[in-house]
Amino acid sequence: MFQRKKWTIALVLVLALAVLAGCGGQKADNSGTEQPQGDSKETLKVGILLPGNINDKGWNASAYEGLMQAKEKFGVEVTYQENVTQSDMEEVFRNYATNGYNLIIGHGYQFSDAAQKVAEEFPDAKFAILNGYVSNGKNLASYSFTNWQPGYVAGTLAGLLTKTNKIGAIGAQKIPVIEDALEAFKDAAKAVNPNAEVVITYVDSWDDVAKGKETALAMINNGADVVTCDANAVGLGAIEAAKEKGTYHIGFVDDQYNVAPEVVVASAIQSNQEMVKYVVKAVLDGNFKPEQNVLGIKEGVEGISSFHDWESKLPKEVIDKVMQVNQDIIDGKITWTKK
Repeated sequence: MFQRKKWTIALVLVLALAVLAGCGGQKADNSGTEQPQGDSKETLKVGILLPGNINDKGWNASAYEGLMQAKEKFGVEVTYQENVTQSDMEEVFRNYATNGYNLIIGHGYQFSDAAQKVAEEFPDAKFAILNGYVSNGKNLASYSFTNWQPGYVAGTLAGLLTKTNKIGAIGAQKIPVIEDALEAFKDAAKAVNPNAEVVITYVDSWDDVAKGKETALAMINNGADVVTCDANAVGLGAIEAAKEKGTYHIGFVDDQYNVAPEVVVASAIQSNQEMVKYVVKAVLDGNFKPEQNVLGIKEGVEGISSFHDWESKLPKEVIDKVMQVNQDIIDGKITWTKK
C-alpha cells in the first residue's frame, strides 16, 4: 500500500510540473519575433464620409483609394459611405461611432458642423475633417492642404505653356480651399509670363460634368489654350472640352493623365491618398493632434504629378522651371499670400 501511495504522489508531482511548464508563457518563434502575451491589440476601425461618389476621378475617388491603401498598409478595418448629404451627416457620423469605429473622417469642410456636434457625444472616438478648419482640443482635428502650393506650381506650368497668353481656370465654389488654389495659380502664371491673362470662373457645382464642359468650351472659344479645373467631377467635362478643341489641360487634385493622355500635361496634386494615410498613421502612432494640421509639398501630400510622356514632348527648360518652383516652395524660397 505504501509503495502504491509513493507512486501516486510522484505521478501527481510530474503532472503538476507539466501543467506549470505549460503556463509559463509563450516563447519567441523561430524568426525571433516575440509572440503576443494574451489578447492582441484591437484593430483600428476607420470610417469615412464622402460628399460624392468614388468614381469621380478626383476628390472622392482619391480619398477612397487612400482608405484602401491604409487598409492594405496598416491592417485597419475600413468602411465608407458615398454621396452623404448635409441632412444625413450627423446620422452617418453617429452610426459609425455607435458601431465602434475609432476614427471617423469627414472628407471635406462641409462635414465640420456635424462632426463638432457628434464628437461631443462620443469622446472615446476620434473625428477628423479633411480640408477643414475645426478642432476641439479633445477628439476632433482638421487636416488641410495648403491649397496654394499645388496651384502655384500648376500656374507656373500654365504660364509657360500658353501661346495665346489666355488661360482658363474653373472652380467649384468661391470658398477658401478653391479660391486659394486658383488665385495662386493665377499669380504664378503671371510671375513667369507677365503677358498671361488668367480668367477664373466658379460654376457652383462639384459634379455637373456638362457645366464643366460648357464653361471650358467658352474659355477656349475666347482664346484660352490652357485650362485647369478644381471642381471634382466637373473637371471631367473640362477635360472633354480640351480633347474636342485640342488644347492643354492641367488636372487638379488627382493625377488625371489617364483620363485623357493626349491633353492632360500634368496635374496639381492634392493627394487625398497620402492625407488619409497620414491621419490613420497619426492615430496608430498615438500622434493624433486635435487641432488644425496644415500639410503641403514638404509633407508629401501636395505637389505636381509626373509629366508622363509629355516629358519628351515639352521643352526641357519648361519642366526644369516647374520643378525648380516646386523645390523653392519646399525650401521656403517661395511663399504666397492672397491679395
